[in-house]
Amino acid sequence: MNDSYDVIIIGSGLGGLTAGAQLAKAGCKTLLIERNTSVGGAASTYKAGDLVIEASLHETSAPDDPSDPKHAVLSDIGVLDKVTWVPTGSVYEVRGGPLGAAFTLPDGIADARAAMIDRFPTLSEGIGDILSEMERIASGLGQLSRGRASFDDPLAGLSALMKAMPVVGGWRQSLSQRLSAAFGDNEGAKCALAANLLYWHDDPDALWWILFAVAQGGYIGAGGRYVQGGSQRLSNAIAKAFRASGGELLLRRTVSEILIGNDGLPVGVVHEGREGDRVEVRARVVVGNAAPSVMAAMLPDATRQRFFAPYAEQPLSISLFSATIGVSEPPQQFGLNSYATMLLPEWMQTLSDYRRGSDVMARLPGEALPPLAVVNYAAVDSGLGGPPYPVSVVGVDRIANWRGLDPEAYEAKRSAWRDALIAALDRTYPGFAGSVTNCVFSTPVTMNSYLGTPEGAVYGFAPLPPKAPIWRGQVRSPRTAIDRLFLASAFAGCGGYTGAILGGANAARHVLATLPVSKK
Repeated sequence: MNDSYDVIIIGSGLGGLTAGAQLAKAGCKTLLIERNTSVGGAASTYKAGDLVIEASLHETSAPDDPSDPKHAVLSDIGVLDKVTWVPTGSVYEVRGGPLGAAFTLPDGIADARAAMIDRFPTLSEGIGDILSEMERIASGLGQLSRGRASFDDPLAGLSALMKAMPVVGGWRQSLSQRLSAAFGDNEGAKCALAANLLYWHDDPDALWWILFAVAQGGYIGAGGRYVQGGSQRLSNAIAKAFRASGGELLLRRTVSEILIGNDGLPVGVVHEGREGDRVEVRARVVVGNAAPSVMAAMLPDATRQRFFAPYAEQPLSISLFSATIGVSEPPQQFGLNSYATMLLPEWMQTLSDYRRGSDVMARLPGEALPPLAVVNYAAVDSGLGGPPYPVSVVGVDRIANWRGLDPEAYEAKRSAWRDALIAALDRTYPGFAGSVTNCVFSTPVTMNSYLGTPEGAVYGFAPLPPKAPIWRGQVRSPRTAIDRLFLASAFAGCGGYTGAILGGANAARHVLATLPVSKK
């Protein structure tokens, strides 16, 4: 290993991997340092016995569609066709809450519009308007996300700007505000269109409408995709592209210090192995695929406060619990036919009640359950095998719900919730519980430990509507208060596959603008 680089990247989640692949391809001498034994972060897959478990991510909008924001980035680093993107079918099936009887939200804008109008015929005008707006925002911003490349074809760039025009009117709106404008007080319609709220947040009153429109518009417009064989394959493919371009990857090493020179700029890092050995490496630029609070702890006292001040008051995103249940029979035999199913509890009468879900997890299970996302990987050609066939159950949670418990009480609460979730699925899908072979239950404490994210926040900062007008743009950026120190994580944008990959690509663009012309 060398001791001097153009760029050092801390962390190998999708953001760090993407930034590394683009920088290495551009000719930058790049070192990526990861504390775990493999790359991927939230985009990781592992096994517990014979059961295959997705660490966090299980679906993304279709990157094989040219209008998807990830398409250009993954094409540029040469990995778009290195994994198989399996269509997941309908966006989801949703049951319960204000909807009552099951409703399936299909992919395809026309089909989604028809299904929504069939279920809510008196809202046809509002349904048509909001879906058309989501389609324009998603496709327009998908094109604009390519940056200057969007205008390589002037007509395509102009078209993207025109499609994004609805952003101007709704720039500072919350999801609740936009849904109320379209559907009034019809909470069933709101839940039909936004039942998968926990993919981004738990409070529609505080979720930025534009982020939802881009993400959900992508799911509806081109459908969802699963990486065949597990999300680890995508992470491995990007890591392979990074190394093929000359990048160096160092596993099982933890960065303990970001070194700052006399001029106040980064000059390298110190990383340590499990034996405590310290190695110093130099670089002109440092990129953190990590939370700002984690990076701040690596900085010297004189720099730490200036770096962290812009982030100190920004609220964190939600965390999640995740139960992966192995069953001996294909779940379709019990009626679990969709890839994604949203189960809304009886107590939930409005979409805004979603925010009470994490409060339910503060207690031992009783009659009330939180809103749940259930993923049946066997419903598609996932490549995860079986038996046991994996079923994921995910819900909103907070790390505070698990703090203050001694190890015995913590395990008892995990076991109780594990049993409660299996029983809930058995009530909806009779016979399910009798087929369960094993179950692995992860809490926000798990997310905090494995991902290194504060409070187990899985999506970075909370995706709140911006306070500034549209011409000011979004305040989150890979840039930090310290020149030549950048972010390539969800905390520089938003979470999920798309947010992480775009965050890494954006960080790479900023780095290349900083380094000498010879590196571009």
